[in-house]
Amino acid sequence: MSKSENVEAMVIEWLNDLLADYPASSDTPKNLPDQFILVERTGGSRVAMVGDAAEILIEVYNKEFRSDCSEIANYIADHIKGLPETYDDITDASVNSIISLDDTIKQYHRYQIYVDVFHSRVGADYTPTPTPIPTA
Repeated sequence: MSKSENVEAMVIEWLNDLLADYPASSDTPKNLPDQFILVERTGGSRVAMVGDAAEILIEVYNKEFRSDCSEIANYIADHIKGLPETYDDITDASVNSIISLDDTIKQYHRYQIYVDVFHSRVGADYTPTPTPIPTA
């Protein structure tokens, strides 16, 4: 699967370009920095092999300051409409909700942003990967 087919990878790349001081990833860093962002797909429907309406969770973590965490979450929410401007095959992106929910295990302030990302999986350079047919 190429990066152009993976909505999570596109959102991570976009966040890393948007926010240099908050590294974004799909995996929790082994050595937790004071501030970081986690991205994961939490749902969404697929239309055959041509469309993907992904629900993406963006979690903003800050060890010390809830206010910084909130500001970054709101900054992301304010700029999410720029995602389709960066990727031709993303046709729309919008914020579903923003939640303040501290991570009591890691001891971090955390804001969660649920984003709906609409991804067209057809285009001039897209060739679907054949789905294997199960054998009996």
